[in-house]
Amino acid sequence: MIERIKNIVKSEFFIGSLILMILINVGNVINYIFHFSMARLLSTVDYGIFAVLTNIIYIFSVPTLSIQALVSKETTKYRLKKEYGKIKGIFSNLIKETFLISLIAYIIFLIISFYVSKSLNISIYLLALTGFFLFISFITPISIGILQGMKKFNVWGWNYIISCLAKLIIAIILVIVGLKVYGAIIGFIIGSVISFFLVFPFIKEITSSKKVEEKVHLFSKKSLPTVLAILLMVLMYSSDVIIIKMFFDPDSAGKYAIISLLGKMILFGTSAIGSAMFPISSEKYESGIKTRSLIKKTYLAVFLLCISAVVILGLFPKLVITLLFGTKYLEVTSILVYVAIAFSALSLLNILVLYKISINKFRMIHVIVLAILFILELIIMFNTCSSLELFSISFMISTIIMFIGGIVLIRK
Repeated sequence: MIERIKNIVKSEFFIGSLILMILINVGNVINYIFHFSMARLLSTVDYGIFAVLTNIIYIFSVPTLSIQALVSKETTKYRLKKEYGKIKGIFSNLIKETFLISLIAYIIFLIISFYVSKSLNISIYLLALTGFFLFISFITPISIGILQGMKKFNVWGWNYIISCLAKLIIAIILVIVGLKVYGAIIGFIIGSVISFFLVFPFIKEITSSKKVEEKVHLFSKKSLPTVLAILLMVLMYSSDVIIIKMFFDPDSAGKYAIISLLGKMILFGTSAIGSAMFPISSEKYESGIKTRSLIKKTYLAVFLLCISAVVILGLFPKLVITLLFGTKYLEVTSILVYVAIAFSALSLLNILVLYKISINKFRMIHVIVLAILFILELIIMFNTCSSLELFSISFMISTIIMFIGGIVLIRK
């Protein structure tokens, strides 16, 4: 038993997960300080607007996660063969393709914004500013995906920390000088731009190689299931705040946004383990090595973290909310445990989806399953908007159903 524990501790997965989990979660702490600061510096109404915009940014991050996953898989494949020129070719071609796609997406977003700005009660100019994140979400993950595929977890983690610090400092300064929500969004954007440029000094084996033409298209038959799967996962964990903003008054929406943010801490806190698992699982698969033990370890680690978080948030909701956000949000403490359980279920489902993608076993049929589960979630939530408590309970139930459905249908 002791020998087995030693082997686990010395394993690449444990070391990689530990490094990335520590660094990413340090970055997440800074990121949450950013949100806590905005919650204190902005009014509840302004923070409710900011929460909706950040959830729109999470939806924009679909290409971020999808492109990162695709680039990571391709980087892993060519790293094993030391064909760095092909990785450079992928990088060069994807930069051109993603810039064009992001420009088209931004124009479409501007058109949609003219129609939804009134219903969301958000300025069209603020939505237009938020739309700039589309360019970041398409381009930045190309370099981060290379770091992930190269298994440079240390560099990736520090890159994330520095970008989060930049976002925090810039946003606080801009909000204090009077830019309010505009300042918070500008800080968000600048921090992400910094992340892109920080990568290059650490991938010299690729940047110094002679480029070999190699293309990976985002919407090819091969990559489309990955793109759609991650789109659905992001929609699953972003839709609650957007629905709340549509059906509840601004003050209630702002208070629920705080609870949702605490729930997302579980999802983002455990995502580092999935991020470390992804290139290792992909490499093992490419090398013909079984990956079953790896996914078991990953699930165990994520499950234990989720249980710990739910217990803490369930037993001490008032203490947590008071320490992080102040007393003005105490009236919604009763729903925190439901939201925590909901995001725990999404965390476990996310690990399953990432694992299936890493071993090239995620198919369009699995996308359809996820889509049906997501539609079921929306139906349940749209029909329970009479109170925050009822909505939170329905959100919890729907995510549990999605997780069980995913385990039964996607696993096979």
